[in-house]
Amino acid sequence: MSRRRDELDILAPVVDRFDAERVRSPKVASRISQAVAAAIKDSGQSREQIAAGMAAFLDESVTPGTLYQYSSEANLKNNIPAHRLIALAMVTGDARVLNAALEGTPFVAIKAKYEPLLEREVRKEQLADLLNNRIEIADAQWRASK
Repeated sequence: MSRRRDELDILAPVVDRFDAERVRSPKVASRISQAVAAAIKDSGQSREQIAAGMAAFLDESVTPGTLYQYSSEANLKNNIPAHRLIALAMVTGDARVLNAALEGTPFVAIKAKYEPLLEREVRKEQLADLLNNRIEIADAQWRASK
């Protein structure tokens, strides 16, 4: 394998996601339950610690039993509410759980520190489009004046 390929293999992904084999379901509720279970397992924290962190973040009661319900595919009637999903991501530091919920939509969750980079790239695109439009108008006017 080439050196360049080795370097690319060690780069972290831009958008944090679970491996497709780990969190997969055509049903959003099942996918979120799988993601919740995976985020809890990967966090290295106990359910008690996570529940306590979520409770502190939200200023409301969250129990380890509630986390069991949210991570159970057999109990999809008790899927995690959005504000608690956000708290789970905050406490575990795992944005993959948010991206699992957003799968199939045109949105992704990324670290806020990257927002200025996105702003830069969007503005570059907008300015390029504006410049190209102005050039086309000027070219058309030039051709019409001949």
